[in-house]
This record gives sequence, structure tokens and C-alpha cells, in this order.
Amino acid sequence: MSARLKLEEVHCASDGHVTVARVRLSHHERSGSGTASARTSDGIWRHVVAEATLSALREIIDGNLDVTLDTVAEVGSGRYPIIVVTMAMGRGRSEIFLSGTASLAGDRFSAAAKAVLHGLNRWIEPFLAITASSAPAAPRPAGPLPRVRSN
Repeated sequence: MSARLKLEEVHCASDGHVTVARVRLSHHERSGSGTASARTSDGIWRHVVAEATLSALREIIDGNLDVTLDTVAEVGSGRYPIIVVTMAMGRGRSEIFLSGTASLAGDRFSAAAKAVLHGLNRWIEPFLAITASSAPAAPRPAGPLPRVRSN
């Protein structure tokens, strides 16, 4: 059984003034949803989706992780551009910097969330193991949802 987080759902929309993203992640039988919003501007969707992904992660691990989003950018690389995300985990002397990438070949919103997961998955496995062993599983929302595999 994989200890990695799975990306279950990503939605991002703009009403012209505000861009809002919602991301749902799962880990074993637990799931967490996160939302984020910001004033609409060119390319803001990348940052909003990345923040929503971190918010969903915090819900799964009961907020026991200090991760700060640094940069989210689109970079040209080969045939398809990629999303690059940089983050800081921890504070002071224990602070480490993480990065993740994902191809924009498919859904761009999923790519931003996948880049966050790519940067975090191996570093947060100990937190996920503690959460999985210490808390009962959250009820799963009703209805079928599309499955998207994370990197």
C-alpha cells in the first residue's frame, strides 16, 4: 500500500475578480479538502491551486506541518512547459527547501497540484504514517470522483 498522497480532485475558477481553487487529496482512507482564493491576475491560478493543495494536506495531517509556499512558475522545457513549485518546510535551523515539478501536458490545474505533491511526498511520509496510525479514517464523500494519479 502506497504511503503517498493521492490527488483526487482539482477545481479552479474565476468570476473575473477572484480566482478560487479547491483541491481534494487522499491518503489511505483519509481525505482532506483545501481551498484558496486570490484577486484574479495573469497566472494567479498556479499559486491559488498550490495553496489549496497545501491546505488539503494540512487537513489530512491535522495541521501538524509547517510548509510555506515560496514560488510557483511555468517554465519552458522540451515539448511541454512544466510547473515548478518551491516551498520551505520547518523554521530556523530545521528549515529545508523543497521543489517539485509537473508537466503541463494535461490538465493545468492538476499539474500545479501535482508539482506540490512531487515536492512534498517523500518528506511528509513520517507525518502521514503518524496520522494514519493515530486517527480514525474520515468518512469518504458520497458519489464517484475522477481519479488522477500524482507523480
